[in-house]
Amino acid sequence: WLADAQIEDGADAGSWESPRYASAATGFAGLSFLANGHLPGRGDYGRAVDGAMRYIQAQMTPEGYVGSQGDSMYVHAICTLFGLSYLGMSEEPQRERELAEWCRRSIKLIVEAQQIRKRSSEQGGWRYTPYSVDSDLSVTSWQLLVLHSARQCGYEVEDGVFEAALKYVNRGFVEEDEEGGAAGFVYRPGVSKEPEPGVTGAALFVKSLLEEERDERAGKALDYLRGFPPAWGGRQYKGYFFFGSFYQAQGMFQIGGESWERYAPAIQRVLVDNQSGDGHWEFPADNKVQSRLAGLGYSTAMGVLILSLEKQYLPMYQRQKRLY
Repeated sequence: WLADAQIEDGADAGSWESPRYASAATGFAGLSFLANGHLPGRGDYGRAVDGAMRYIQAQMTPEGYVGSQGDSMYVHAICTLFGLSYLGMSEEPQRERELAEWCRRSIKLIVEAQQIRKRSSEQGGWRYTPYSVDSDLSVTSWQLLVLHSARQCGYEVEDGVFEAALKYVNRGFVEEDEEGGAAGFVYRPGVSKEPEPGVTGAALFVKSLLEEERDERAGKALDYLRGFPPAWGGRQYKGYFFFGSFYQAQGMFQIGGESWERYAPAIQRVLVDNQSGDGHWEFPADNKVQSRLAGLGYSTAMGVLILSLEKQYLPMYQRQKRLY
């Protein structure tokens, strides 16, 4: 379905139709092909992967920003992940050199965006633009995922960048309160009060990737997430089923063991049961208002990506530590 839905001609050639976030939808779609071993220029989907990368590369501004379409560091991170995952796969040396430089510029922008002067409670994180003076844990998790993948690809990223970001993430943990409120991670440390499943999944994921030992916060976050089994929509997703599931699935996969063994068949069943007959995914009914601007290329690519974790073909998917 994704291959058939890709735009073939005109200024948007190589992308997928999206009311607002064509770059993000295209980045996710390109990643979904790579996550299943389909390499650029080769096989049934090589042309689709190549076309997607050409479209994404053309979206970078002179400043090195790829998120201007949608005005979002989310978009920047997603597109950069696609570039880093594609890097080393092309059989064209000049193309590889150009992409390596493109990725370097994109990574540099992320690092510089973290250094914008902010209040102490916001330091170490990222938010919607390279110039944001506030932060949130969701956007921060995406930038950390990019920087982790960049290191795997051989780019140098200073330890202090990760240390500052993880301090910000850990500031987002709230303990169980006397009124029965659960322990977990909040969307905006120092601002938000209640933990959220999607954000807690994102925190658990980046902590599992980047911290050497699982701490007490990760253990409590895992306990919190067990109270939100996969479902086709529902209040736990706050209108973002695919984003929330993407976070939670990766957190559970990195933890591994019984947590993943219990979670994996549940999310797989939810997705398979709700896939359309031609291969694409719609949005859960209670997610359409929030997510419709992303388009069906986004939802379908995300469905594929969630189902592709165990292959570990993408740098961001490779399990980092022993199973718990």
